[in-house]
Amino acid sequence: MKMTWKKFFYILLGVAVLVLLGFLYILYLVNAVPRKYAQELKIPPSVHQQPAQELLDTVDDIKENIRWGDDLNYEITQQQINGWLATQLNGNPYVSLPDGIRNPRILIDQPQQTLYFTLERSRFTSAISIQLTIKLAEQPNTIEIKLSSLHAGNLPIRIKRVFDEIESAMARSGVDFKWKPGTDRTVAIVRIPTVVRIKRERELDITSLEFLKEKVRVQVAID
Repeated sequence: MKMTWKKFFYILLGVAVLVLLGFLYILYLVNAVPRKYAQELKIPPSVHQQPAQELLDTVDDIKENIRWGDDLNYEITQQQINGWLATQLNGNPYVSLPDGIRNPRILIDQPQQTLYFTLERSRFTSAISIQLTIKLAEQPNTIEIKLSSLHAGNLPIRIKRVFDEIESAMARSGVDFKWKPGTDRTVAIVRIPTVVRIKRERELDITSLEFLKEKVRVQVAID
């Protein structure tokens, strides 16, 4: 059966339109910004100032407690963490972000937490969201982080480069971080130093790590 050139042309045109629509839909999904992340990014810096200062004050209190050998029992809020990320992260000499990553924010819930950031590359910019489950591991002073899902905009993805960037950022910040063997880089292990020196050496033992709605509660025994 012979096909006329017009019919052949319309078939090609239809295929091209479908491919274009598919590409535009994927582009729409990748460029979408999750609603909660967009809301966090709209908060003006002036609103972040007080929560960020509260977090800095808490850090000072923790240093004093460690110095005097007092056990730690602190509650840190999502607002305080995001306030610090929004106002204190850029230019911080102790913490650095990988190239092309900006505006990190975290939403704390129970049982999962969500980390957001904007990924900028030469050809695209996308809001990345990573759903995590964070808990104390069986080993002392060890935290287990399980990556549940990864999205670029609204599109589920698995990008090796993102995992490489996470690993690189942890290494530059001096964090004892590694992927748990046999998990295909979906579970990370972070070891917290057991000895801290403030005037004198103190041994730390994390006894409780509890994530609640918009806050995290930490208890540490000091020796």
